[in-house]
Amino acid sequence: MERGSTTDGNLSFLPLAEAAERLGLSRLKLREAIAKGVLSALRDNEGRLRVDLTTIPQDLTNAMAAATAAPEALMGALFDEIEELSGDLESAQGLTERLTALAGAQTSVLERALTSLEAVASERDRFSVLAGRALAVADEAGDRAAALQGTTDRALSLLDRTTAAMEAARTETEALKAAMAARDTVIAGHTGQLDRLFSLSEQALEAANRTRRAPGLVARILGTGRSGADRTDKNG
Repeated sequence: MERGSTTDGNLSFLPLAEAAERLGLSRLKLREAIAKGVLSALRDNEGRLRVDLTTIPQDLTNAMAAATAAPEALMGALFDEIEELSGDLESAQGLTERLTALAGAQTSVLERALTSLEAVASERDRFSVLAGRALAVADEAGDRAAALQGTTDRALSLLDRTTAAMEAARTETEALKAAMAARDTVIAGHTGQLDRLFSLSEQALEAANRTRRAPGLVARILGTGRSGADRTDKNG
């Protein structure tokens, strides 16, 4: 395959599907070329390959035939393709059709890549089991998500009730504070009255004490009165 117009800078680092279409290759064949180092590619922020078509050799077909790749690299390319296809497919029917076409087109690649591994049939069975487990986990995760949503709704309802209770408690606390302030005012008034009573009591006690300390004056006053009366009696 000739390089042709692929030296245009606008064709550098194309998405894998677009690059495969321009080169007339399948996506997996293009991945094989990348795994063998025949073409350069980078991964974008989403982890998808972008192919640098400026690095395509003059004869891509012969270059791929002459190059070799480790079975692990080919398996990695196959797994990447399966993962990307699984993410891109919009329905189960589309997934089945594309996986069937992929399996039919890449039989020879699988035979070379899996020579040091278990038989292709057992490997496919293992993939099927893993896929079944993944689907079961996905279903379980959906059930858990639904249960979590119910728990979240109940928690929000409880939070609303708790907030209302806290608001009522705060209102009651404010009322209690007002009542306590009124009680403190009454207590302060009573305290003032008691202070005045104590002051009056002290003044009365002080007056009584002064009276007890001056008995001679009272006696003299009383004695003078009696002497005058006696003198009146005698004169009479």
